[in-house]
Amino acid sequence: MSGEVNINEILISPVATMIRELSQSVADAQMRLDAAALAAPKNLPQELRDVGYEPTWYQIPEAQVELKMAVHYERKNDAGPVRVWLTPFNAKYRNSLDFTADGSSTLKLRIVPVPPPTAADNT
Repeated sequence: MSGEVNINEILISPVATMIRELSQSVADAQMRLDAAALAAPKNLPQELRDVGYEPTWYQIPEAQVELKMAVHYERKNDAGPVRVWLTPFNAKYRNSLDFTADGSSTLKLRIVPVPPPTAADNT
């Protein structure tokens, strides 16, 4: 082993970035499902349209994410904010940095759809 660690291979990132990326991935997946449902009627044979067939819409009602993580805290100076960095605890990280599972944590996220805000909510 060379002792050199490629940061991109072990996916070190701030907590906020990891949560934002996971959330955006769920949103992107739902948008692709919606786009497919909107495009489906164009591909339906005329016979099915004539009998009133409509394509199925799919929804991601909930997404749960649970990751084993190595946690790193960093403060540049005594008065500065503490930043928390997470790395998925995987074989690459464990072998590259000689890390043990005793130091890992679990990040759990639950992403659920909610109704859009109404005009009354904006006042």
